[in-house]
Amino acid sequence: MTRAWHLGLPARRADGRLRRAEPAVLALGALTVGWSLLTESSRLGVTVREHAAVLAAFAVAIVIGEQLRIQMPSGRVTAPVSTASAIALAVLGPLDGKPMFDVPVGIVALVVAASLVLGALLRLVRHLHVGWYVVAARTVGVVVTAAFLRAAPLEGSGRWSWEIDHARPAWVVAVVMLGAAAAGLFVEILLTGFVRAQRHGLPVASTLSEELEEAQALTLGLLAAGPLVAFLAPEVGLLALPLGLLPMVLTYIAVRRYTTNRETYRQTIATLSRLTEVAGYTPEGHAARVAKRSVTIARSMGLRAEDLQDLEYAALLHDLGQVGLRSPIPDGATVLAAPDDQRRIASEGARIVRRTEVLGRVADLMERQTTPFRHVREWGEKVPLESRIIKVANAFDDYSHGRTDHTSVEAALERIHLGLGYEYDPEVVEALIRSVSLPASGPNGMS
Repeated sequence: MTRAWHLGLPARRADGRLRRAEPAVLALGALTVGWSLLTESSRLGVTVREHAAVLAAFAVAIVIGEQLRIQMPSGRVTAPVSTASAIALAVLGPLDGKPMFDVPVGIVALVVAASLVLGALLRLVRHLHVGWYVVAARTVGVVVTAAFLRAAPLEGSGRWSWEIDHARPAWVVAVVMLGAAAAGLFVEILLTGFVRAQRHGLPVASTLSEELEEAQALTLGLLAAGPLVAFLAPEVGLLALPLGLLPMVLTYIAVRRYTTNRETYRQTIATLSRLTEVAGYTPEGHAARVAKRSVTIARSMGLRAEDLQDLEYAALLHDLGQVGLRSPIPDGATVLAAPDDQRRIASEGARIVRRTEVLGRVADLMERQTTPFRHVREWGEKVPLESRIIKVANAFDDYSHGRTDHTSVEAALERIHLGLGYEYDPEVVEALIRSVSLPASGPNGMS
């Protein structure tokens, strides 16, 4: 426990319920599979023999899809081809040239779970990250979709007669299928969102909002792909699977290219940020540490994903103005410089960045990073929250000298507390204290 706690700052504790989020999701997935085995084991063999070709085709699609995961900038991991294939299996009914795929929810759960586990094991063989809670959440989500569709209150002589009844408007069938897919996908996002919130100490509401908003084209594609396969199946049989998944594959390629380009752009900014380190103005790794800490603080305060990118770039470049100094500041610690010098450094860095003509907001955040919080409190000056976050994150790294041992962290927090409410935003400092107890994450402050 740091002395900062005794100075009136909130304790760094994660909610106990959230700490149990990942084990709870894994247990829910295991219970789903266990229930399916218990209720459908007697019919499993018969179903597999009757629908062998269909089950094999969908299993292969799911396994391949698991190898095509994407990590979004927020840290969310998604496997769109795998998810779309699993949803398609859950809503599948009549197929041209094949028996009606009229199987209970438990069979769908077992096939999907087995395929996901096989895909995960293949990832392990390839030395790729798995994330078993994602497998469990996807299994539960698909079960919700299958159960929702089979419980739909539609008239008909058979479970799937409403789908092949040409007297019924096609849009009714589409709405029911989309509703079932949306219900299952929402449950999956809800479960994975809870786990991510627990892992990174983030607000649950903002994490779920980020999960739903990020890459909306991908989410909409997931909703449509499964029903599209089911709509095509009565006409073209198993060819519906590759045809229905084709738009999803194209969307996957586009999103993958977007994430790759964004990471390349970030690496370019990170390389530029090292200019002050190479020139001897700032310590090695200072800019990266400040950026990582800033993103972690911002996400714990609920900032939106689109705001995080500008914040990260501004934090990486926050010391760029030091290249104009005649002599370096000791240890590059701008927090120890005179206020006028701090403002000149920030203004010079912002001026350099504005020359790019594409990072105007980043330059604004850099320029306002030195403004004391009392200007906001006493004079009502508009200082972006991102700038206040960078100010706190930079001070923490300057005072701790980039070290993470207990003594250094405690000393840095005490120094920051001396300026609480005057130099530093108290809410940002509270988020800083929470962040220093979080597990290590990826280069963007995410994992």
